[in-house]
Amino acid sequence: MSLTPYRQGRLDSLCGIYALINAFSHARRHDPLRYFPTKRLFMTLVARMAKIRGDTSFCGDGIDYHEFRKLAKAACRFHREDGHQFELLPPKVLLDRPYPKKAGDETARREWFRAASELPSAAVILDINTPWISHWSVLVGVKEDRLLLFDSNGMRSSALADADAFVVIKACRAAG
Repeated sequence: MSLTPYRQGRLDSLCGIYALINAFSHARRHDPLRYFPTKRLFMTLVARMAKIRGDTSFCGDGIDYHEFRKLAKAACRFHREDGHQFELLPPKVLLDRPYPKKAGDETARREWFRAASELPSAAVILDINTPWISHWSVLVGVKEDRLLLFDSNGMRSSALADADAFVVIKACRAAG
């Protein structure tokens, strides 16, 4: 009999917290933070989520849209306290053209995602939904009709039709 050990992420639904941490890292990929307190940010977001929810059910149930926005704001505050500026943007204001919704033109969606993935100081957090998975991840590129991912669960890509841009993390230059 051959047993396979469980891996982190297989029994939990913490992809939202991981997507946030990965998005901050990705937004600073061309100018990495010298000190990136990943573990401390993770624990801060877990504690904040427990406070929002009032229990730890999010570990198995995941994080909804409203909760995700609260966590994203908390993560920006966390970084600001360490002297790093990030802002949250809705996808519709990221580029000089509107964000095309799922029911729209596939070519326009593909080109929007391509242009967004090439911005050097931004990270697009994706809401991926299929009949089999509900998942948060980070966009890194586009190849044909697939979105390439910087993902906590090892997913390499998602079908363009299965994902929507949810929020953008944008790194800002420090003042002075």
